Amino acid sequence: MKVAVTPFGEYEGNTVSCYTLTNDAGMTVEILELGGIIRALSVPDSTGSPHQCVKGFDTLDAYIQDDSYQGALIGRYANRIGEGKFELDGQQFQVDVNGGPHHLHGGLSGFHKKVWVSEPIEEDDAVGVRLSLVSPDGEAGFPGEVTVSAEYRLQPTNTLTLTLFASTTAATPFSMTQHAYFHIGKSKSVKENTLKIDAQYVTEADKSLLPTGKLLAVENTPFDFTSAVEIGQRVNTGNPLFDSVGGYDHNFVLNHDSAGPAAVLSSADTGIRMALYTTLPGMQVYTGNLMGDEQAGTICLEPQYFPDSPNHPDFPDCILRPGKPFQASVRYEFSR
Repeated sequence: MKVAVTPFGEYEGNTVSCYTLTNDAGMTVEILELGGIIRALSVPDSTGSPHQCVKGFDTLDAYIQDDSYQGALIGRYANRIGEGKFELDGQQFQVDVNGGPHHLHGGLSGFHKKVWVSEPIEEDDAVGVRLSLVSPDGEAGFPGEVTVSAEYRLQPTNTLTLTLFASTTAATPFSMTQHAYFHIGKSKSVKENTLKIDAQYVTEADKSLLPTGKLLAVENTPFDFTSAVEIGQRVNTGNPLFDSVGGYDHNFVLNHDSAGPAAVLSSADTGIRMALYTTLPGMQVYTGNLMGDEQAGTICLEPQYFPDSPNHPDFPDCILRPGKPFQASVRYEFSR
């Protein structure tokens, strides 16, 4: 196993490095200092040929101009906060409104556009990169100075782990995710991929994709992936929550009642299987509009706290407080 560091481009007068992680089983991962982006991830398919499993760009400028959060670490708050408003410990806060009428993915100064401080990780059973940054008090309107680190590790078993850490000087909402666009098959449409999600419920949302506070059972709906099924078999109209997107951009309530994966994505044409494990309580599944095949070739599986959790006391507690550090993990296991 090895880790190599090479320049990838210039941003705001600074060189942005790319960390290339490789193991002896044929898996290669590229991580950028900009946004902690997974730029590339290839694993052997059923024939032993390398298959590129995430969508990426060839140049740093393309990532700088990108507004789809491609491959990036998202924070301070992944997903939406209604109208950018919340109350915390009796005080009202207004954060950036940048996703229609709501706050989205950390606002105008989100983690995805920052150049993180980096250092290589070289261990007996893994190679990787440790990324860190400090988000100042008041950034995007959020309280508290937050210190964050993100550690990617590639292991010999074609497993990529992401471990997230954070601490704060004042209570603040906090939810990070990884926003890779997966493409594990050869088909242009993700509808031919098979998906299983360990979730009996999704969070109901209005037409602006903001949660109403209710949980909806997935049984007999387009959101039922409790058993492995081709995504295209679930694509149909007549469900208002599905029709609001024409595809998937919804938060699944993960069960966490077993040691099994939160999601399993597989493709028959490559033979590649990806099992995703996480300690986080929810997972946003995003395909874009499948009825019109917009972004139909990729799927995002984004572990997270529920959208708009600061405004829903019944949702899992997303508040980061002084003296109580945040830690979460995401693990991607590839096999064939």
